[in-house]
Amino acid sequence: MKMALKNSSAFFWLSLLTCVCYFIVFIAPNRVGAKNIEMVAVFEPDESVPLPYVFDMIAPADSVKQALINFAFYEYYFYGFPYFAVSAVSLLPLVPLGLINDISLVMVVLRQVISVLPMLMTVLLLVYMTTGFKSYKSLVLTLLLLSIPAVVRNNFWWHPDSMVTLLSVLVIYFLNKDELRFGSNFYIAAVMCGFSAGTKGIGFYFFLTIAVYLLLGFFIKKLSLWKLFLMGLGFIACMFAAYLFANPTLVYSGVRKDYFALMERQSVELYSGYWVLYPKGFLISLPDLTGYFGNGLFLLLALFACVHGIVKDKNRLLNIIIITWAIPLSVLVFWITNFKFQYWIPVALPLFSTMMAYLPDEVPDFRSLLKSPFSKNIGIISQIVFSLAIVLQLSAFTVSDVQRYFSYLNKTQDKPALQFYDLAVDVLKPLPDTGIFVYRDVRMYFPRTANWTTEAVFKPLDYDYIRSRDFEVLMVMQQRIYDYLTPGVQGINPESFARSQLFYRDADTGDIEGYQLVFRNHFGLVFVRDDIYQEYFSQK
Repeated sequence: MKMALKNSSAFFWLSLLTCVCYFIVFIAPNRVGAKNIEMVAVFEPDESVPLPYVFDMIAPADSVKQALINFAFYEYYFYGFPYFAVSAVSLLPLVPLGLINDISLVMVVLRQVISVLPMLMTVLLLVYMTTGFKSYKSLVLTLLLLSIPAVVRNNFWWHPDSMVTLLSVLVIYFLNKDELRFGSNFYIAAVMCGFSAGTKGIGFYFFLTIAVYLLLGFFIKKLSLWKLFLMGLGFIACMFAAYLFANPTLVYSGVRKDYFALMERQSVELYSGYWVLYPKGFLISLPDLTGYFGNGLFLLLALFACVHGIVKDKNRLLNIIIITWAIPLSVLVFWITNFKFQYWIPVALPLFSTMMAYLPDEVPDFRSLLKSPFSKNIGIISQIVFSLAIVLQLSAFTVSDVQRYFSYLNKTQDKPALQFYDLAVDVLKPLPDTGIFVYRDVRMYFPRTANWTTEAVFKPLDYDYIRSRDFEVLMVMQQRIYDYLTPGVQGINPESFARSQLFYRDADTGDIEGYQLVFRNHFGLVFVRDDIYQEYFSQK
């Protein structure tokens, strides 16, 4: 006996309802730890640094022209104009309501609209591409993709990776929809590719996919050699136009100079590391890879499903597009850069979606399976293996996700950075309420204090920087000292890194030249400049 598992409209609405509930669930934790920008910086500096630029984009202006200039010339080019434009527009409704200074509300809007929502759209698009919402597989794939720990982790911050993933999947979707006809869908794919490249540079890694796609058209005689060349140029032209449309201020030479200088610096940091050389390689990446994307067997089954689909599956073109997309970006993520979970999400989601082809359309008749020879049941047995692998991995993902969810929901409880602030303020009570200039490490909580000025930098400290700024108070994280004094760590610039290590060695012993150590615990250290110490602390 066999039981059918199909109900097209029902599975669409179930998948959609799942996504709506998923969106709502993330609202509560995405409000936590965002009392002010300084608190946002404690938990995620990558959010706190660009946030003022978004505020500037929608700040009140004297004229419409000035408002447009503020919006377009946002002066922070790491992630491209689409990311900042959508972020700014999503915050616009808060301005007339007088809520733009509610940082907790601002962060929940940005995280939900920029991270959670595009990821949900990506998942639904992949489910439609691979299942058409025609069977229970739609719901299974929806649950599987939404439960990937990397996806869940990505939902907790405001970052461009969900938008980039959506744009990447749109490239795959339109190429697959084109079906080697080289019509309008081919050029729409080029536009999506240009937007993706203009947002975070990911679109450039479709080079292998496009080359193979054009060659397939040539080999099946859809394209002549000359037409192949023209279609390739057409794709590049549309991609380049979309890239410029995504970053319209590049028409100005001054902006281009700043933009490409920043891109060059970002490339160096991406491939080498941030001030210190990061370890790279697949084996080094493996623990994080399996922690965020599933155990080794599950990953191998996903890869097998895609490769096998090129040979056997009816969606052969889709599998070719996905594997040619996966190869360049995977090489970048595992061998060229230091592994970060968000970099592989645009590959993982399409790759995992190919596994749905190997789930049974109907519940197998196990009685006849036991009676038949093994050789006749290889296909059914492989379906059972894939089904078990997905169920087990989905269960493991769920356990990890629940733990992560509650850790973010309660992340301000017993947070060392917040506790350290209270202790440091108590120690610094002898100082006057006016004119104090404080250095604090980026992840140290120090909200705005009346008439006190704070400064924080990502780069390692050295005596030249400290003396040039003439800080009266230094607040240094113990973790940064560990990071830069770890045996074997190497700086990208050995000379400047040696200067930084000299500073951190002195900090670790409590002997920074020109400063006195007034407080230390496991989280951080507080130093006061010698003259300030003599005036306010020596008689204490």
